[in-house]
Amino acid sequence: MAWAVVLLVGTLLGVTCTVSAQERNSTGDISSRTVIVGAIQYHNFLHKRDDGTYEGFHMDFLTELEQMLGIDFVIQEPADGKYGYLTEDGTWVGMVGELVRGEIDMALGLTMASMRERVIDFSTPLTNERLEMLIKKPGRQIVRREWWYAIMTLPVWLMIMASFLLVGVVMFVIIRVSPYENRAYSAEVGEASRLSTFGHSLWLCFSAMSWQGVDYSPRSLSGRFLYVFWFGFIVWTLILCTGATVGFLTVPAAGPPMVPVQSFGDLAASDDIRPAYFAGGATEAYFKNSLFPAYHRIHQKAILVKTEDEGIRLAREGGVAFIAESASTLFFSNRKPCDLMAISDDSQLTARHQAVGLQANSPFREVINSAILQLRERGRLYLLYRKWMIDRGECPRSDSPPTPSAHHAPSKPLDHWDIMPIFIELVVAAILALCIMGIEVKWDKRTSKAPQKKTGAAPSGNSAAQRDDDTNV
Repeated sequence: MAWAVVLLVGTLLGVTCTVSAQERNSTGDISSRTVIVGAIQYHNFLHKRDDGTYEGFHMDFLTELEQMLGIDFVIQEPADGKYGYLTEDGTWVGMVGELVRGEIDMALGLTMASMRERVIDFSTPLTNERLEMLIKKPGRQIVRREWWYAIMTLPVWLMIMASFLLVGVVMFVIIRVSPYENRAYSAEVGEASRLSTFGHSLWLCFSAMSWQGVDYSPRSLSGRFLYVFWFGFIVWTLILCTGATVGFLTVPAAGPPMVPVQSFGDLAASDDIRPAYFAGGATEAYFKNSLFPAYHRIHQKAILVKTEDEGIRLAREGGVAFIAESASTLFFSNRKPCDLMAISDDSQLTARHQAVGLQANSPFREVINSAILQLRERGRLYLLYRKWMIDRGECPRSDSPPTPSAHHAPSKPLDHWDIMPIFIELVVAAILALCIMGIEVKWDKRTSKAPQKKTGAAPSGNSAAQRDDDTNV
């Protein structure tokens, strides 16, 4: 008989705990019940006024349920201020534990998780959330660099200078060696010494670059061949430099912030920014039990915080990415001093849902699900979410943190690979011009020896002068 008495006493105690939250009305008519709702004050979701009443998204949601179902709700905050997790000794704490023990009928703000669903029921998802990173907004980067480096990189400047010197040296050699250039200089009395200097060769190259006329132009085939390609090099270089200059002048003086990390993969690979999230929550369990190596690395180097204020403080100090649900990151990124920004992974891997937590086999599940679906179909849930999460931001639109895909990179300066083809072409043209000059020397020697074989005497000054006149023509 002793075992029967123990069994009877245990059964009575279990029944008493189960109905403790429902003892105000035992008729089973849910429309006349007073329902105890567990909720935690959390920013725009729920806030207690000075007069003791509540306001926020969750409060407006309960008001909608009262009007649709005729149920009176009484909010009861958990004693430990926790949403609910399983401790090492196998007991549940927070609002999940109160649902398991029958101390409350419903709980708001719970994230749907497999561990929780083993001991409680969930309604249809109330809001769709995902994990995001909250980091310190970087300062605006100055896009305008030194104009000489913003338009063209240093290798391009060096290649242009090398081209200028190359053409000047080759032109100087042609003027000194080519017989056709020498005769042209000799015909210009008093100008030979001035025009045959290396400085004058450089002056000819510079005049071509600046599109200015000069008092002398090449007369030999080798010199004119070189100048054709020199002009071509100048034209294409000016075209490329004009495009780079337009891009430099059209970029605003200050660009938007450059995001240090754009995904959880970047966060896992970064050594400069450490992740942080709640200790013992669903977020920690997600990264700890994830099958992705990048998420495991995030968990290994994560900073576990006990309060959200601690995570926000670390994020504002810099070097820390506080990981939270999108509702939280949206709230803090739109609060003064507007120094935080929310980074979305744009991945469905971190998608999660907030729902109404209910006791196992709760009679409220069907009516709550139906009410949530009706509110969603009418767009009422979206309007409530927008009212409390979006429209109440304190940061101006212009100061709102940009998404990673919203920033514009500064204009790309002219690189050495852009000018490399015409540079190689100019080098080849200089080599060919020297080859043509060699042919000119050979040809001149051959033609100058032909009259000597016929007459047996050196050509007279008149014949030389006549040959100069023929050359000039």
